[in-house]
Amino acid sequence: MKINKQNILLGIIIFLAAWNIFQGSKIKTDIKGYNAKIEAIQKEIDSVQVDNKKLIEDIKLIDSEIDNLDGDINNVTKNITIIKNQTNAKIDSVNNYNFSDLEKFFSDRYSDKH
Repeated sequence: MKINKQNILLGIIIFLAAWNIFQGSKIKTDIKGYNAKIEAIQKEIDSVQVDNKKLIEDIKLIDSEIDNLDGDINNVTKNITIIKNQTNAKIDSVNNYNFSDLEKFFSDRYSDKH
């Protein structure tokens, strides 16, 4: 039997294969531990998803309240504008009164009503 490169390579390959088989049986994976970790992570994910859904509902409720408040603010702004225009109209009409009109206005307004 000749010792050549092919035989040496074949011997090395057989040795490595045998060593791999014997060493491979010593490696043990903790499948139960990994499954427990996966389940714990899944529970956390589910909990976060429930919290996110609640937060989304809260955001929708707050958005609705903000819309209502915006409507109220717009109504108040319109009322202020109406009152301002009415006040300006009254001021303008008083500015156009002459002395006798003012005297009549105040005498009619503050006359004794007995």
